[in-house]
Amino acid sequence: MKVDLDLIKGERLLKLILLLDGEKFYIVGGCVRDLLLHKSLKDVDIVVERLNRSFIKNFLLIFGAESYYKSQFLTFKIETSKGIFDIARARGEYYEAAGKLPRVYPVYDIVKDLKRRDFTINSMAIELWPRTFKLIDPLGGLEDLKGRILRVNKRGSFIDDPTRAFRAIRYRYRFGLSYDKSTEIEFENLNRSLPNISFARVRNEIARVVCEEKRFLMLKEIGERGILKIWDESFNCFDVKLLEELDRILPRTENKWFYFLIPFGLENYFKKNPLNFKVSERKILELLFKSLDLSLLSHPSGIHSVLKDAEADTVRVWGSLKGVKQDLLMDYLSRRDLLKNSIRLNVLIKRLGNFERAKKAYNLLVHALLDGEIEPGEEEEFLRKILPNL
Repeated sequence: MKVDLDLIKGERLLKLILLLDGEKFYIVGGCVRDLLLHKSLKDVDIVVERLNRSFIKNFLLIFGAESYYKSQFLTFKIETSKGIFDIARARGEYYEAAGKLPRVYPVYDIVKDLKRRDFTINSMAIELWPRTFKLIDPLGGLEDLKGRILRVNKRGSFIDDPTRAFRAIRYRYRFGLSYDKSTEIEFENLNRSLPNISFARVRNEIARVVCEEKRFLMLKEIGERGILKIWDESFNCFDVKLLEELDRILPRTENKWFYFLIPFGLENYFKKNPLNFKVSERKILELLFKSLDLSLLSHPSGIHSVLKDAEADTVRVWGSLKGVKQDLLMDYLSRRDLLKNSIRLNVLIKRLGNFERAKKAYNLLVHALLDGEIEPGEEEEFLRKILPNL
């Protein structure tokens, strides 16, 4: 099958690639899948059967890029103003142990390269040089794509790489697919290899999921299948209502990934493995899981005594965990913003010349503003009333 040239030229990321020649190369994998689904490309994977430095050099010149990153997997990542490109030589791979990262080796054959991949819909290539624009589809990926079927390339696929389970779930809901029987069988194999993968690899998969439009359904399936529990026994619960609440209140950005592990039992895991998290993440999680005097939570100033340095998303997640109504939290956040334009502590210290007296006055002022006892603009009058008694 020959792919329509207009379809290729319609993608801005591919137009300049057509200037490359001299070495037999293909676009492959997810970008071919997305192209055939008429979805815009955000990044492009290129495979060259016999990759050499001149191909990389020409690519850098065409795209005006200055550098690239080389990985242990015979790939080069090039970030340009137009998009991200991964360039690789055709590769084979083998797994020395279940769940471990593979070892790769050059094969000089695009079909062998495609057959080592995860799913049939990701195992297609389009030949861009020579300019045949031929679709290379050794495993029937196009028919599966048309039938909305997600099929693994081989038996034992999830044993080799259990992160493919997370990928399968993402693809299912992103593209509206149904699992082939062979894919369903692979989920049953996860206990043989999933416990072998690192925290970093799980973190990366969850971070990708939380950016997806249908992340709630994806995470719900992860919970219902007990995938995180298979990986680590600490994740021994699943609170779908809390997950639904987090999905409603949090933005779709990678740096929010750890919040979405809370409904699965993150508190248990965090207590045992705090050093797996960045310092900033640890501070947030320590705050979220800290036991509190619930009497403090009935008014904004009490909430402020706990959350004065927390970002808005942390405040909202904290409220969901502690059973504090979101409208109270939103009122608190709104009033906390008023403090930015109010009298500052350092101003009071200079004005009163006494740190302890200034601190007491400032705390009373903050509480009065947060609890609605005074409104912005009434600070000076409030201070005149309280200062003589301090």
